[in-house]
Amino acid sequence: MKNERAPSKTLEETAADAIRLGREVALLARTLRPGCDAREVEFLERCLAPLRDGRVFDRLHEGGFEAAVARLRVLRDAEELGRRREFIGFDDPEGDAVGVIQEVVEYSDRGRALAGLVDRFEAFLAFRQDVFDRIKAERFVLGLN
Repeated sequence: MKNERAPSKTLEETAADAIRLGREVALLARTLRPGCDAREVEFLERCLAPLRDGRVFDRLHEGGFEAAVARLRVLRDAEELGRRREFIGFDDPEGDAVGVIQEVVEYSDRGRALAGLVDRFEAFLAFRQDVFDRIKAERFVLGLN
C-alpha cells in the first residue's frame, strides 16, 4: 500500500515556521494591545516578548506562553455576541441534504481580531510542540534518551 501523505517538512523548516509564526503573533498582539487595563497589556507583552526575539524554544518561556494564550482566550470569549447554527454541506438532488450542522460563535469586531490572534497563537504552539516531539524522536532513534 502506497503512503498518500504529503511529504513532511524538515525539522529546520518546521522550526523556522514556528519562529516566523511566533513573530506574527507578537506583532499582531502589539497591534491589538489586548487586555483590560495597562497592567494586563504589559503582562501579555512580557509573556510574548520571546516571540519577537525568536526565542521560542526555550522551555523557560513555556509558562508565559500558556498564561498568555489562556488569558487571550478569556478576552476573546468575553467578546462573544451569540451563537448560531449553520449547515455545512450540500443538497443531494437524489435525496436529502448531506452535511453537518455546526455551531458558529459570533464575536464583536474586537472579538474577531482576538479570535484570529488566539488561532495564530495556538498554531504557533502546535508547531513548537511538533519541533520538540521531533527532536525527542530523533534523540530516541539515536539512543540519546
